[in-house]
Amino acid sequence: MHTFHFLGLTDDQIFAMSELGNELPFAIGNGGIKITVCEGEANALEKNGDGVSFTYAAPHAFFRVLTMLPRFVAGKDRVWKEVVDFDLLCYMADMSRNGVYNVSSAKKMIRILALCGYDSLMLYTEDTYEIPEYPYFGYMRGRFTKNELKEIDAYAARFGMEVIPCIQTLAHLYGMLQWPAFRDVLDNGDIMLAGEEKTYALIEAMLKTCRECFRSDQINIGMDEAHMLGLGRYLNKNGYHPKPEIMLAHLSRVVELCKKYGYRPMIWSDMFFRMQFKGVYYVREGEIGEEVRKLVPPEVALVYWDYYSRDFQIFEHMVKCHQQFDNPVYFAGGISRWYGFAPFNALSMDSARIQMSVCTEKNIRNVIVTAWGDNGSESSQFCVLPTLLYYSEWMYGKCEPAREVLDLRCKETFDLGLDDLLVLDAPNDMGGDYFGKGTLVMPSKYLLYNDLLMGLMDLNLDPDTVADACRRNAERLKAYAGHKRWGYLYETLYRLCDLLTEKSDCSVRIRRAYREDDRKALRAIAEREIPLMDKKLSTFEEALRRQWYLENKTFGFEVQEMRLGGMRERWVSVAERLLGYLDGKYDRIEELEQEQLPFQKGFSETNPYIKHGAAFFQTTPAKMGQS
Repeated sequence: MHTFHFLGLTDDQIFAMSELGNELPFAIGNGGIKITVCEGEANALEKNGDGVSFTYAAPHAFFRVLTMLPRFVAGKDRVWKEVVDFDLLCYMADMSRNGVYNVSSAKKMIRILALCGYDSLMLYTEDTYEIPEYPYFGYMRGRFTKNELKEIDAYAARFGMEVIPCIQTLAHLYGMLQWPAFRDVLDNGDIMLAGEEKTYALIEAMLKTCRECFRSDQINIGMDEAHMLGLGRYLNKNGYHPKPEIMLAHLSRVVELCKKYGYRPMIWSDMFFRMQFKGVYYVREGEIGEEVRKLVPPEVALVYWDYYSRDFQIFEHMVKCHQQFDNPVYFAGGISRWYGFAPFNALSMDSARIQMSVCTEKNIRNVIVTAWGDNGSESSQFCVLPTLLYYSEWMYGKCEPAREVLDLRCKETFDLGLDDLLVLDAPNDMGGDYFGKGTLVMPSKYLLYNDLLMGLMDLNLDPDTVADACRRNAERLKAYAGHKRWGYLYETLYRLCDLLTEKSDCSVRIRRAYREDDRKALRAIAEREIPLMDKKLSTFEEALRRQWYLENKTFGFEVQEMRLGGMRERWVSVAERLLGYLDGKYDRIEELEQEQLPFQKGFSETNPYIKHGAAFFQTTPAKMGQS
């Protein structure tokens, strides 16, 4: 390991480097190679005599250059230079689907983002932040206190980064609107009542809290997917009004409040496209009419979100449509961690390859990388590392990073190579392609929750291969479970796959034994296999709990406990019923008498798993470097 003696560091840089500690790939000491640091027009390293000149283009970029320093010193090149030619590279973490960072975890993510070269962190908080005058806002949801947000914001600032609030001011507020205390501002479902003064008093309180906690002058005010806007209490109170009319009047009020608090707002753009295209967001042809474009206040930035698109024509057309507005345009891609306990980094990079090639060509200078936590934030907050770096390398290099370059950058930044980090995807790797009939599947989740008697997914799995695939994935994950920094991520997913080696095909074997009257097999399942599954479930749950408490506030984990605990209770019941049937207590098991249907018609015609999961793994280094 190299030892470096830094000269010219700011107080913030000295603090930040002390916080990074063992995360840096070198040691710091007065007797080391002299590194003279200054801010300049580009990121650059240059050897001069027995030292190195170290230049960074912006405070946040300093940390990206740090990770490259050992390689540069050991290499033959005397000069390395990189131009920073974008306006925003932001990571958005979902804090509203049960998993809310604890402060330590938020700081950890800030350090990771700094090493990757990000300039900002966006915290998506629907109702998970404190508004003192509204005590039910975020009640029992693990909401951030004001002091916690101020601490996170101040910490990011010392790394040259900003924390951007990302809230909701129209829809996606079910967590809040479930309480009777907010009945006066409820339209329907998860949508606030537009045109109601109490609604705007609440929104002003949201903005006031954000202004007190964050130094950024940017804010994402949401307003996406308000599909039922104006069709609940608004309709009863005001009669029918077209959704665009309600939406735009509401947006105007909220934008004025943003101005009052010194904010430059951005919104998710889908509602404007749905106005133009009869409820449809993604289109491959057609223009946004001038009458719609003129309705959007010019100071509002539009965020085009697209987490799946692999159709070049659609994506290119959507970017073109956004750029026809007289508004700043941001692109928001996604890292798939919202389909269960495991991420899908390989798919996320595969989608980003097409999306980022268009963004680069069209000079989209603001990119947000989202990692939603739908359905309970089951996967780790830190399972997204390789895709985080993939976006960063593309933004700094203005082209797709070659596979060998990305692998090297992963090692420099995370102490694991690209292939090592992609093993986090393993629970869903059953071989084949990502998609079948346009649908993404994540088998590790449906194999876990597939009921032992109903077997709703039985026709969509291959009982001859599934247990072996789970066993293979468990072995791959177990190999990394002892890693000092990231071993706990692999441990949790290893325990999941180890459980699935027993659980994945159990429902098929129960039905087969019942139909064939193989009473010996049924008894073995009830007396030995289900208790073994229960033991492995406890081990998985323990690892998941340890991961959750390390990364998040404890709130929200009760959802996982109730789901897994409910499944455990079902297993106890199934074992009792199998034994009762064998002992003559029951004359039949009704669920097993039913003829099964595929979960989706045609779902299993080509491959039981819809050929799930390997295109990115099989990409050669030469192809990886091409857009």
